[in-house]
Amino acid sequence: MSAIHYPATSLKPHRDESLLNGHLWIFSGALQQPPRWVENGGVLDVKSATGQFIARGYYNANTDIAIRILTYDADEDIDLDFLRRRIRSAQALREVFDPAHTNAYRLINSEGDGLPGLVVDRYADVLVAQIHTAGMERLRPLVIEALMLETGARGILLRNDGQSRRREGLQIEEPIIASGDVPEQVQVRENGVSFFVDFWQGQKTGFFLDQRDKREALRKYTRGKRVLNCFSYTGGFSVYAALSTPPAQVTSVDISAPAIDASRQIFAMNGLDISNHQFIVADVFDYLAEARDKGEFFDVVVLDPPAFAKSQGARTQALKAYRRLNLLGMQVLKPGGILLTCSCSGVVRMDDLLGAVSLSAQRLHRSVQLLESYTHGVDHPIHIAMPETAYLKSVFCRVQ
Repeated sequence: MSAIHYPATSLKPHRDESLLNGHLWIFSGALQQPPRWVENGGVLDVKSATGQFIARGYYNANTDIAIRILTYDADEDIDLDFLRRRIRSAQALREVFDPAHTNAYRLINSEGDGLPGLVVDRYADVLVAQIHTAGMERLRPLVIEALMLETGARGILLRNDGQSRRREGLQIEEPIIASGDVPEQVQVRENGVSFFVDFWQGQKTGFFLDQRDKREALRKYTRGKRVLNCFSYTGGFSVYAALSTPPAQVTSVDISAPAIDASRQIFAMNGLDISNHQFIVADVFDYLAEARDKGEFFDVVVLDPPAFAKSQGARTQALKAYRRLNLLGMQVLKPGGILLTCSCSGVVRMDDLLGAVSLSAQRLHRSVQLLESYTHGVDHPIHIAMPETAYLKSVFCRVQ
């Protein structure tokens, strides 16, 4: 039996089907009445229209997603032990990584690991956490304690600077050390490749860990090739390409000068001669148009842009941007070349991305062979009842 008495709210009739199928969200319209007796972020029980216990989660009146489910077990309290069990389970999955080969990965992937609103990335012995929801914010002290107890980390940095916090009624915060000691940056290994990560100033938590398997997959296509990496950030795809064989020549393009500077340092860290490669600070769309007009061609083109759509309302414009980007990418790709194109926009589906590739090829009267497709890696698990939480799509194509 639960040791804690939780307040309760009830669903309207016939609004429990998705929950019974394992979904972790309840929208405000499914509630018989708003539970005004519960503070935002507070934990409550969810009951059916006939009074049976269904689940336990946390509530927020500020968002359309009124309740995010934490457990379907009426006997499971939301306490330190609960958090430790979830973290322990997540760590067990990440044991697939050999720390001598890869010591940077996502440790907690929100709903995918049964902890909605919490993201934690591990970089060697440092954790970088992001709290996105009011419910997880109320659990913050317990979350930090549980992470330190279960992981033995050197320290935890909180990066609560995401705009999604505003929708939850939360403040945007400067990065702060939540526990232990956190250096300015740390060197990590990914598939045997070395990177340094600036988790204080870098994007997201400092590195895009979700592309690890795609970076590894790229190697076989870039041996001795001329490669263009667009939206290169600190050069993840670029380093893998350059390491594939010494004759490979890589051009990295990003609008951020600090990111390009970091790329040069990471190349040198991996024993690569930066004089054999190009590092360009530019808007990718402008660069591709200029390269096309100059008649430049590459054997491999990587298109890994930031999210063009963060809401359903931006989807139409995003699809136009993906079509334009893939058209430009193909215009600088040699016949028979390899195109790796990606989307991290959650409202853009895999078939949307493939449609953008197909339409671009049709406009150029070129044919496309789909070679490989990827979604999330093992450290970014997706709850199978919540396909809407999947966001990443990557495809390797051969364009004739």
